[in-house]
Amino acid sequence: MTAFEDERNRLRERVWSLLDVKKGTRYLDVGIGHTAYSLNRLLELGLDVTSIDIDLEVLYKHKENKAHFVQCNAATLPFRENTFNLSLAYFTFHEIAPILHTTVVSELHRISNKIMIVEPAIGKDPIYQRYQNIWTEAMHSIDQYEDYQAIDYWADLLQEQDARIVTSEALSHTAPLCGQEGKEYMRKAIEDMRDEGVSEEYISRMHTLSEDIAKIGMLFSDINIIVGHVR
Repeated sequence: MTAFEDERNRLRERVWSLLDVKKGTRYLDVGIGHTAYSLNRLLELGLDVTSIDIDLEVLYKHKENKAHFVQCNAATLPFRENTFNLSLAYFTFHEIAPILHTTVVSELHRISNKIMIVEPAIGKDPIYQRYQNIWTEAMHSIDQYEDYQAIDYWADLLQEQDARIVTSEALSHTAPLCGQEGKEYMRKAIEDMRDEGVSEEYISRMHTLSEDIAKIGMLFSDINIIVGHVR
C-alpha cells in the first residue's frame, strides 16, 4: 500500500469513527452515487439504511444491497418528521445546486435527529486547485454542479436551522498523489468525466494535468466534517 492510499484509508476511518453507531438504528444516506461507498459502510456497521438519489438507474444498480431505496429530490424528501436518527451527506452537497443547499438542510433537519455533512474543502495545493477548477467548469458546462465550500459554510447552514454543532473538523492530507499512481487515478477521473458527457476541451485539460501530477504530485484538499444535533 502506498503512502497516499494508507493516509486516505486512515482519514476515511476517522470519518466513520465519528458516527454514533447503534445496530439497527435508522440512517439516511443522501445520494448513493455510482460506487455506493457510504451506503456500503453504513450497512457494514449494522445500521438500518435508507438510501436516496434522484437518479433511478444508480439506485437500481445497487438494488442487491440490503437497504431501502427511494428515488427523490433531496430538496423535497418524502419522509415524516424524526424518521431517522442521522442523515449523512457524504461527498454529496458539492453536486447539488448551491441555491438549494438551505432547502436541503431544512428538509434533513425536519426528518432527522442529527445531520452529518462530509465534504471536500477548497484546495490549497495549486495542482489540486487546477483539478477542482476543471471539474467545476466541466460540470457547469453540462448544467451540473461541482462546487466546493469552506468548512464554516456548512456549519452556518446547520446553525441557521438551529442545529447545535457538536463536531467541526478538517482532516488534512499530507501524502501527495504522484507517479504511476497519479496517472491511474487520473485515468479513472477522465473516464468518469467522459461518462458525464463533457466536451473534449476538459478531457484534454485533464490529460495535461495528469502529466503534471505524475511529475510534481498533487495534495488533496481537506475533508470537512460537520455534525449537528437537531433534537
